[in-house]
Amino acid sequence: MPKAKVLNQNGGERGHPKPQRIEVEFVLDRCGAQQVSICGDFNGWKPDGLRLIGDSESGLWEKRLPLAPGRYEYKFVVDGEWVHDPDAAENVCNAFGSLNSVVNVDPKSNS
Repeated sequence: MPKAKVLNQNGGERGHPKPQRIEVEFVLDRCGAQQVSICGDFNGWKPDGLRLIGDSESGLWEKRLPLAPGRYEYKFVVDGEWVHDPDAAENVCNAFGSLNSVVNVDPKSNS
């Protein structure tokens, strides 16, 4: 798993139910990277929309996203190169002959 953790659950206001969102943390260890983003089912696969915070020296890159429960495929974009998550519990083949990583967001799980 991409070190995906349930960090916070947001419900709706009284009388106006809002879909439950679960904050999921994505982490990538990539020393020397200058820029890292994440894309997937949750953002229409836009490669530059969700930048991770980190630095090339430590190599630790992180991003927290509020996601509705479900199954999502995703990839990291590291300095323009699309890469799957090496720490993902599941990876699946995609139409381009490479791998997409998978995260299952479950409100009952803390990991």
